[in-house]
Amino acid sequence: MTHPRPSLVLAALAAAAVAIPTAAEATVPAPPKPPVTLPSAVDASQPYVGQSFCELVTRPGVADFAKLVSTHYNRTDYHTVRTCLGDVSEHYDGRALDWMLSAYDPADKEIADAVTKWLTMPVNGVYGANARRLGLMYIIWNGKSWKSYRNPETWTTYTGAVPHTDHIHFSFGWDGACKRTSWWTGKALTATSTTKCGTSNGPLVSVETEFTQYKDTLLKLGSAGDAVVLAQQNLGVGADGEFGPITRNAVLAFQKKWKLDVTGRVNRGVWNQMERLQYPLIKYRSTTVLRKGMSGQAVKDAQRALRLTQDGVFGSGTETAVKRVQGKYRLAQTGVIRDLTWAALDEELRSRMRFAQFSAEVDAIAVAASAGR
Repeated sequence: MTHPRPSLVLAALAAAAVAIPTAAEATVPAPPKPPVTLPSAVDASQPYVGQSFCELVTRPGVADFAKLVSTHYNRTDYHTVRTCLGDVSEHYDGRALDWMLSAYDPADKEIADAVTKWLTMPVNGVYGANARRLGLMYIIWNGKSWKSYRNPETWTTYTGAVPHTDHIHFSFGWDGACKRTSWWTGKALTATSTTKCGTSNGPLVSVETEFTQYKDTLLKLGSAGDAVVLAQQNLGVGADGEFGPITRNAVLAFQKKWKLDVTGRVNRGVWNQMERLQYPLIKYRSTTVLRKGMSGQAVKDAQRALRLTQDGVFGSGTETAVKRVQGKYRLAQTGVIRDLTWAALDEELRSRMRFAQFSAEVDAIAVAASAGR
């Protein structure tokens, strides 16, 4: 006779002790209400307009939709813009939202399924009426995709490298991203537009990094929150926001590797080292100004970020390349490298590093898929 393992028996008893939610507790809230009275007409369907430039500005329609659903359903973890790589993504021009819901969490999945159904179901015979009122181009969730511009009555299998089982992806047309649709105005659009909105006139980089605000934050066993998540992401452990023994062991290993005081705590020294690893040129931001005619190691490092031959001589070619990057990040095109230009050059390096990592992950998935045939 086979006996169940003690751990399974205990788990079963613990599960039995948990109160079973009532039907009311398990029910997903009704869809959110629009801020205006919706017209009977439905907006024109948004055509596919892919990202063609890099501008890390979350558009107002994306920001307000994210706030609306995350608050209404009490799931407040979401992301919009991210650093531009070499592929095409509406995250790079501020028109995309990733709402972090898990297909493997029953409560999350119930919410996600209800929201995607609400957006894409027919209303008075019009499929995707609510999505069109919000100006959505397409949605990806749990291995499936829905498109406003192609067969909106169906969800199709999503064939991208990431199955979107840990978040719903929403991409907006420019009308939805700019709040020109009936959900916000009360008037249905009869024609679509690609006119931009919410454009910032300031630089697209900053001398500060995601580490800056936490330099005086000390993390130790029992700490929790966003600072812990950032540290865990840079330590290569699960980013659950809870500083437990696994995170402490990773901190100890990190401190030993980089010859820091071995305390098991994340202090300013650890934050600084993490920042240096993520931003290779940050050491120059407050100390080094480069211009035409200069030479040395700092020039070589700048040339590496500019994808130039690293001869260490700041000549006309280097100056031209610096001006090009300055224009890309909305900086004065002086050809002189100061703090903000160093930050822009760091972003150039980081984009290439992330693209290389992304390509490696895609290649690994392809190899695994081939092996499984």
